[in-house]
Amino acid sequence: MEMLHCHNSSIVILQQANMPCIRYIGARLSSDITEQELRAIQSEPLPNAGLDDRAHLSIASTYADPTFMEPALKILCQGRHWAPQWQLQTQSSSAELIEYRLLDPKTGLLLVWRLLACAATDVYTLDCRFENNGAEPIAIVQWLATLPIPKAMTAVKAFTGRWVHEFQPQDCPIPLGSVEFKNIKGRSSHDHFPGLLIADALLSEHSGPGFGFHLGWSGNHCQRVERSQNGLTQYQAGIELLPGELELAPGATFNAAPLYFTHTEQGLGGIAQNFQSFVRAEILSFPSDKPRPVHINTWEAIYFDHRQSELDALAAAAQDCGIERFVLDDGWFNARRNDKAGLGDWLVDSTVYPDGLHPLKETLARHNLSFGLWFEPEMVNKDSNLFRNHPDWLLQLDGLVQSSGRNQWVLDITRAEVQNYLFSQIDALLTEYPIDYIKWDMNRDLSQAGNSQGLPIYHRYVGSLYDLLARIRSAHPSVEIESCASGGGRMDFGILRHTQRFWLSDCNDANERQTMQQWASLFFPSEVLGSHVGPVHSHTTSRAHSLPVRAGTALFGHMGVEWDIRQASGDDKKSLSHFIALYKQLRSNIHGGIRRPLQTPDKNQIGFSVQYTDGLLVSIFQQTMPELSIPGPLLLPLLEPEGRYQLKVLIQPEHTQHLMKQKPDWLLQEEVVISGELLARCGLALPVLDPESLLVLQFSRLS
Repeated sequence: MEMLHCHNSSIVILQQANMPCIRYIGARLSSDITEQELRAIQSEPLPNAGLDDRAHLSIASTYADPTFMEPALKILCQGRHWAPQWQLQTQSSSAELIEYRLLDPKTGLLLVWRLLACAATDVYTLDCRFENNGAEPIAIVQWLATLPIPKAMTAVKAFTGRWVHEFQPQDCPIPLGSVEFKNIKGRSSHDHFPGLLIADALLSEHSGPGFGFHLGWSGNHCQRVERSQNGLTQYQAGIELLPGELELAPGATFNAAPLYFTHTEQGLGGIAQNFQSFVRAEILSFPSDKPRPVHINTWEAIYFDHRQSELDALAAAAQDCGIERFVLDDGWFNARRNDKAGLGDWLVDSTVYPDGLHPLKETLARHNLSFGLWFEPEMVNKDSNLFRNHPDWLLQLDGLVQSSGRNQWVLDITRAEVQNYLFSQIDALLTEYPIDYIKWDMNRDLSQAGNSQGLPIYHRYVGSLYDLLARIRSAHPSVEIESCASGGGRMDFGILRHTQRFWLSDCNDANERQTMQQWASLFFPSEVLGSHVGPVHSHTTSRAHSLPVRAGTALFGHMGVEWDIRQASGDDKKSLSHFIALYKQLRSNIHGGIRRPLQTPDKNQIGFSVQYTDGLLVSIFQQTMPELSIPGPLLLPLLEPEGRYQLKVLIQPEHTQHLMKQKPDWLLQEEVVISGELLARCGLALPVLDPESLLVLQFSRLS
């Protein structure tokens, strides 16, 4: 028997039918339980009308297993070996790691299966590698990391979406049968985020058992949940492989995408705490420990209108508002006066910038703004010198018609000469100019992604992307990189190992952003979720919001501005400056604290808290009309019962008299100090909030 323990959870693996099988994932067990007693209580009956051996869900199931469920591994060797049967070669373990080496003697395929525990965060990593130790090539048709799910778990919460509408929750029961979420778009996709939750009916924001899963992969993927009549339930996740995509020659290896998972008894908040803490401890790597600077991004301010006078004026307005970084978006390179030309030619357009970007560099230095620059390195327009010189560099299949996307095509970055070209172009700009930030965009899905031999290379493409990013970071370690893919089309732990920020969505509408940020924060900490203050009327929805709502929404991510603030009124500039100053005051708490969803008294509210060392920030967004005339109390269970807290109102709606005659007393008092026990047990009476209005509170511990 092998066991791994984290602070609040345990995993137990037993050998059954000569194969390692996970027999327990759940709340932490004491270390003195015995294998004998565990086997005794878990020995299940053998029903009639079935096979004469019990079905056990092994760590690497195949078609040779008698479970009659989707196998973890599918292979084909010499046209006839398709049902490998493992032999356990070696096993080893420590307090943080369990490793098994399994061999299929017929084909020589070796699986190195490793399970690592991060005790401090309660997150486990399942990391697997295949080696072909045989004499013949082996086609890997499928590898899905597979974990057993307790029978008590009854529901799946997955996350779907589309462009400008990312991270939309999708709930479904676990059926007798299977549910599957598959993505073949070549990047993580807006459609199916590579992560989900599995829980029972008791799961709430604050309590209840549940599991969180995330596949750390930035390409095609598949997630499945299956329940069988034999009483077994399994979760599976892995790279979605196309026919012929992965063949292991003798001596070759394949590293599967890592699967990260966590168990909690503390509801959605527990999953958020575990994953956020894990990302900070094990995934993220910042160039420095400086606070996350406030951005201004030029896209929605100027689009392709790159006149120096316009940029100078925007930079001056940015400094006046307290902005710290200026990101020059699409439109600065050769022939890029619209989205039909120029991609691939990463040279400053001399017709627009006759002196290069040096005048802009000087403007930004004068206004104390650091310099960020937009790239889309993986893409090419056919109206470009790169395509005219190297049409064979496209990712395409000979003889087939391929659709463009945003008038662009994809480069085959698995080719060394393509990687070298892109690195040299980016390296030259980072060397010439004091650029400390790259916005790395990717504005189309991959289709017909075959190489010059006609083989699908989707998974190799992702590995090549990681290699290119690692090469750039090695050459320029002080440069941060943002992962943008038409907004949130490439968000996962895999890309985050090479970047420091996500552009969650091209939609800056505060209402939409509240939903997206609420669910994305189950997996990612606030400092990597780019969130910008847009104009009054959103460019993607035409919906209008007040500045406090827009800024109060951006406050809880990595704050920026996506707005032509040259045109803003004096009052708006003053108000924006106030909220930027508030962000600077709070960002160490927000970016070092844990964001958890709150159980709000009104089902039409989105609520969350950020817990930091000596206090709590609370945000309540009234998404639609209140359900009741009096919303009721908000419980704050994370506050220390013995503590006393000073309440400060940071943001509240300006006009409320049409929905309530009188505000709660605490909103009318200048200084409010409240017991943590009362706030946790009795709660805080909320005001009646207008649809699409925002309330932000701060509770600072006094004793």
